[in-house]
Amino acid sequence: MDLLTYLSVVLAIFIAFCGFTTLYGKGNPLYSWAEFSYLATATAMSVMWSWTATFGVRYAIQGLIRGELIWVPAIILGILMWFRVYPKYSYLSRVSIAFTMGIALGWGLRTSIFTSFIRQISATIVNLWVPEYGIMYFIARTTIAVSIITMMSFFIYTTEIKGPHLWSATIGEYIMYTAFGAVFAQTFMGRLSLFVGHMQDYMFPVWKQPYTIGAALLVFVILLALDKKGLAQKLAAA
Repeated sequence: MDLLTYLSVVLAIFIAFCGFTTLYGKGNPLYSWAEFSYLATATAMSVMWSWTATFGVRYAIQGLIRGELIWVPAIILGILMWFRVYPKYSYLSRVSIAFTMGIALGWGLRTSIFTSFIRQISATIVNLWVPEYGIMYFIARTTIAVSIITMMSFFIYTTEIKGPHLWSATIGEYIMYTAFGAVFAQTFMGRLSLFVGHMQDYMFPVWKQPYTIGAALLVFVILLALDKKGLAQKLAAA
């Protein structure tokens, strides 16, 4: 491993623990520095990628050499996007932004109609009993059907909720609570898995462990010292 890669890994470990100081519950300069470092790096990579995609030989120039004139408006729109950095002429970038948002909205509506509307409805209109699938399939499909009907009854506001409608709406309400809880738990477990994997990256191979432990202790000591002096929130970026 070369020296630059080695120093990059050590610095990344320290910045990662500075980012975790947000769990302390108070603003502090370590978290601000980690946040700005991440944003600056992401912005720089985005700018370099945009520059390559707009002016790179692999895309636009090679396309023009092959006679693909479709790259001409793409290059023009890409150039107009760079006027965002010039306040006096930043309005020119609105053309590129409007075009990009229009294309994205059109593609999004086209796909969401099928994925979020039609296919979800068609997935619930199925036979409850299929002999070859057995009783468990019947129970699962029946549970889904009952859940959908009761949850839909919860959102009927045109009539007074009473009688059977009240019972159905109440059942649908608790089913939604159960579903939201399951989604939250799944999200939490997913974030926890990401954290565990993140820490494994900083604990293996073995040579990273002293730097990981040292960075954690150093960040903790600096944070406590700043908080004790009353400088943590004063030095934190607004």
